[in-house]
Amino acid sequence: MIIDLLAGYSIDLSKLCGSIASFLRLATSSWTGMDHPWCLLHLQHLLLIPLLLMLPASRTTGASGDRYGEFIFDGFFGNDLTMDGEAVVSDGLLRLTSGQNRSEGHAFYTYPLNFTSDIVLNGSSVPSFSTTFVFAILPQFSASLGGHGLAFVLSSTKELLTALPSEYLGLLDAWNIGNTSNHLLAVELDTVQSFEFADIDSNHIGIDVNSLVSMDSHTAGYYTTDGEFNPLSLNSTKPMQVWVDYDSKHTILNVTIAPYDSMSTKPSRPLLSVPCKLSSILPTTAVYAGFSSASGFRKSKHYIIGWSFKLNGEAAALNYSALSLKTIQAQAQQIGVHRPHGYKTIVCILLLPTVAISILASAVIVKVHMKRRLKARKIELDWEKEYGPPSFTYKDLFAATNGFKDHMLLGKGGFGSVFKGLLPHSKQIVAIKQVSPESKQGMKEFMAEIIILGHLRHRNLVQLFGYCRHKQQLILVYEYMPNGSLDCYLHTQHHTTTNLFWARRFHIIKGIASGLLYLHEECEQVVIHRDIKSSNVLLDNEMNARLGDFGLARSHDHGVDAHTTRVAGTWGYIAPELARLGKATKATDVFAFGVLIMEVACGRRPIWVNTNNGEPLALADWVLTAWQGGSITDTVDPRLDDYVEEEIELVLKLGLLCSHPSPNARPCMRLVMQYLQRDAHLPSDLEPNNLLNIGLVQDEMHDQHAMSCPATVITDLSKGR
Repeated sequence: MIIDLLAGYSIDLSKLCGSIASFLRLATSSWTGMDHPWCLLHLQHLLLIPLLLMLPASRTTGASGDRYGEFIFDGFFGNDLTMDGEAVVSDGLLRLTSGQNRSEGHAFYTYPLNFTSDIVLNGSSVPSFSTTFVFAILPQFSASLGGHGLAFVLSSTKELLTALPSEYLGLLDAWNIGNTSNHLLAVELDTVQSFEFADIDSNHIGIDVNSLVSMDSHTAGYYTTDGEFNPLSLNSTKPMQVWVDYDSKHTILNVTIAPYDSMSTKPSRPLLSVPCKLSSILPTTAVYAGFSSASGFRKSKHYIIGWSFKLNGEAAALNYSALSLKTIQAQAQQIGVHRPHGYKTIVCILLLPTVAISILASAVIVKVHMKRRLKARKIELDWEKEYGPPSFTYKDLFAATNGFKDHMLLGKGGFGSVFKGLLPHSKQIVAIKQVSPESKQGMKEFMAEIIILGHLRHRNLVQLFGYCRHKQQLILVYEYMPNGSLDCYLHTQHHTTTNLFWARRFHIIKGIASGLLYLHEECEQVVIHRDIKSSNVLLDNEMNARLGDFGLARSHDHGVDAHTTRVAGTWGYIAPELARLGKATKATDVFAFGVLIMEVACGRRPIWVNTNNGEPLALADWVLTAWQGGSITDTVDPRLDDYVEEEIELVLKLGLLCSHPSPNARPCMRLVMQYLQRDAHLPSDLEPNNLLNIGLVQDEMHDQHAMSCPATVITDLSKGR
């Protein structure tokens, strides 16, 4: 027992054992030897034994030659754990969530596990592993009203900060489900049935790989020795033990569960047994083991009471007497899982006067309601007279988004939120923008989208299907773009560059140019978009570019100057004269287009921080400097290895020409299309020395404008709209 205990602490066992032996030899030969200083030194080692026996029961043990191959927690005291969210260690328990609304917590073993195996079995170099843990879920009221569950996790990272609560269990977000780059294996103990993830019921155990749609799942329970299935309620507040075992030779993952008590043993038949090749899921060099849990609007507390893990062997049994089981029992009683016997009688007594008051006040409420309804109807008639009747009912849009739930959320911005929706009658997938009622700018954007985008039809513009106005809520319905925004493909890790090779990027650039040409010259009125940027370029199912977000757009008749007098747009895309004068024109859209096509070719944002000196650097400056140095293609996105040099040079030089500081030097969009289609050649005098330092001029204009014109609508590049 002493040797096992010492294994988890940095004590030199050979020295300690040597000291004990030496001390005993001296003691038996002569007590006078006790005065020898050498003997006193060994006596100090011997005296460590009772102190070590008083150390906490939580221990981590390391296999020979591999510090992180095995660890055991017979209770928790904060050692060797990395926690975030609501996770906390208290009274020997690891509490993942505290029962707050929409909360989550994570706890991982601090050190990475080495999943590298010297022996390759069945094509897999990942070793076998075994783990067991004891958990308890304490719902706030009863099992039927409990919150979401918890999960045992093996992941390539300990940081799951972008993951969502509720049905996402703190594991993933809505945009990353099913992505193989997640490198995540989870055994979920789920207590809510989520239909969007095809859950079988509200009390099940599932095996998840890079997704929340389980590879296999089963109602929680265990098999007895005679093969009979005994169901278990995960929300029962009773401690239960789970075993997760992976056999690398046969690539089988087994999951077993049973009630936990002093006599509990592991059932011989697992609840789940799934073929699973971990070498294709997890990295081999650094894997983190831990737990994740989340609560929704229904509340529960999630506890881990003990935990044991081992690579290439069976996880050690947990010490029943050392676990804080009495603390869990006390917690269950304190939160009032079982309501008092007279609960229904008390409720009836309290409800009777409430009902009486409601009846007496009903006449007043009806009168006030009818008055408000008449007023609201008058406002609706005035609105419809100005903008046309609404195209959708709020009821249909509420159903299409499952009540505007987080799992349907596509993105957020200063204007409000955008949800994915399935229209109940047509079964068409759409994007639904819910404009924030608190935003005055949101109301202006809402009206601009209806007036301008509602009348535009072009293959390179996102189509607006209609709108809905419900009380104070303003809702727009668009064509759904399944491949998201161009910004995500250029600047996030969620997309691989194989989806955006050069030929596709060049096709996207020509699509954006075609859409702008239509806005500037081919539709009934001139439309100035005023917010051309990569996050406002969406990609349809065939990766065609669609220009969207017309909330800042303004229109005017052909041959008439625009009358916008406010700076609007996003830093890095704003033309110098727009920052100085606040006047948006077709040329200011062309400037933003020039910056955007350089962003597509270079894979860099319009403004970024120079790592050498910490100063901001403009993309146009960087490209121009490279051209002056004799090799403009040095700025090309290093992830591109298949580009056509003539096309990439054309795009970079055209980007510099379009973002020229002088608006008169910029080409119109019709000429831009001719350049891109090779129907016209770039000006012969277009040389780097003939162009001004674009970025510095732009910065100077921005500084001047910031002091003289505070009325602006400008978006930070890092946040988007």
